[in-house]
Amino acid sequence: MTTSEYSFVSVPLRRSRAGWEFAFDYQSVITERAADGWVFVQLILLEHHAEPRGDLVFVRKGQEQ
Repeated sequence: MTTSEYSFVSVPLRRSRAGWEFAFDYQSVITERAADGWVFVQLILLEHHAEPRGDLVFVRKGQEQ
């Protein structure tokens, strides 16, 4: 059976006049991870967390068990 491997990357959020914005370009993280075989699954926004951030979720097929 093949298992899936998951990875999370946190991108800090900062407050701006227009609302929340990412501290850096998260799209470059998605591109870099894709080159390593990861597939972007979801962005989870945690703007009300003690340390506001967006968590990028990635998956790739793992080893056969």
